Amino acid sequence: MLTAGAAVIVVAVVGGLAYWLMRPTPEPAPTPVPPPAPASTTPPPASSPSPSPRAEDEARLMQMLPPGYPPGSCEPADPPESVLVQANCANNVDPDGPLSAVYTLVGDRAALDAAFTTAMQAATQVVCPGNIQSPGPWRRNATPEKVSGTLFCGLREGQPTVIWTDEERLLVSAVDSGPQGPTFPQLYAWWSSHS
Repeated sequence: MLTAGAAVIVVAVVGGLAYWLMRPTPEPAPTPVPPPAPASTTPPPASSPSPSPRAEDEARLMQMLPPGYPPGSCEPADPPESVLVQANCANNVDPDGPLSAVYTLVGDRAALDAAFTTAMQAATQVVCPGNIQSPGPWRRNATPEKVSGTLFCGLREGQPTVIWTDEERLLVSAVDSGPQGPTFPQLYAWWSSHS
């Protein structure tokens, strides 16, 4: 039989165990929130502006120009709506180079065809020197089996003009002579070595 002392111990242990199992769980202590940072009067560091798509297209067009244009002889022009960028160039200093030129960079084949048609409409069609078809396909000497674009020979205000497309680069080029030359055969020879 249990003694009175043992009974008190059993009741105390059972009571303590019951209390421990039945007691409510305490709420977790709140996490301290740091105080807000003081307002800064220093603006965030500025990132360098990225070039605009037009500036990138202008730079790309300038790199495509044929040799013979001294620095400053080609200037960006306001392009028509379907054109990415356009450059007007003054006298090309290579032998028999054009007195003026317009180089037009477009975004797709439809715009290339439209810009070429517009350029041709400003001239009267003639057969190219050497009895070469105008307009007609042209090929680079390095890839004679591949058409590079379309060539047009004409007269603007009575002066020779050569207009051509470069299908790979989506470029339309129109170069003009003047009253003092170069002659049509000379301008055509310049085109042949610079296209």
